[in-house]
Amino acid sequence: MKKVSNIIADGLIVLALSTPVLAGTVGMQRNFAVVQPDAATISQLQQASEAAQREARVGNKDNPAFAQKSYQIDALVQRMQAGEQVSQNEVDQARQPVWVW
Repeated sequence: MKKVSNIIADGLIVLALSTPVLAGTVGMQRNFAVVQPDAATISQLQQASEAAQREARVGNKDNPAFAQKSYQIDALVQRMQAGEQVSQNEVDQARQPVWVW
């Protein structure tokens, strides 16, 4: 029994010491590359939005994830067309397909 409690205590100590390392910096924002809105990127995003809408209508009518993805992409395109700066990370996430679990 003592051996089990020692293992658990050691595990808790390791977890407590490693948590700050895994958490990253506090109060610091990550700087991602800013995408300049160009016609090709906007066109690709619009095609991804249409594909998500098509998939929502045809294949997964009961799953709102596809409609939500289309809405998010459309909002991103509107932000880009309004001249707002958009990070490359946001564009990459918008291009990713919908994951249905």
